[in-house]
Amino acid sequence: MREISSDTRWHIAARSASSLPVLYAVVFRGRMGEECDHLVEEVWCQVGGEVQEIAKGLNLPVTPAERLAASLLEIARTLFGPEFRGEILDLSPDRAVILMNRCPFLIRTREMGVNSSVVFNPCLAFCISATETLHKDYSVRFIRAMCMGDRNCEIRMARKDLLEKDTDLAA
Repeated sequence: MREISSDTRWHIAARSASSLPVLYAVVFRGRMGEECDHLVEEVWCQVGGEVQEIAKGLNLPVTPAERLAASLLEIARTLFGPEFRGEILDLSPDRAVILMNRCPFLIRTREMGVNSSVVFNPCLAFCISATETLHKDYSVRFIRAMCMGDRNCEIRMARKDLLEKDTDLAA
């Protein structure tokens, strides 16, 4: 048996992991209807809650906001593959924006012929949970989402007190 490179193994594992939100929608929704959505969100909140160990192991920074956003993006790439592509906009030490222009979840929905909106809630649940796990004072708001028909994803990250006060951020 030939040796499989670690890079090839990672690509295979990440592709499989990025298929999970789509498979949940196909299998669970097909059997349980929309009532499964809350359960699927809980699963992705748990996945997001596990990112602290990855951040520690990779020595990823969680402050200021721009570095927290970059760490979240790096963790998503580690778990779900290099198909995540985007940039981080540094607005201030307390606020940043992740602009995504490529997403493996969206790619998997297209490959499987599934409506892309099924990945929005799992992704949102993961991003909120992961962000709040990495830094308890921060959270995210989705302003745009490719899976909902937008040209790109715009994820605003800020300290929670800023998100609550600033209606522009909370939109």
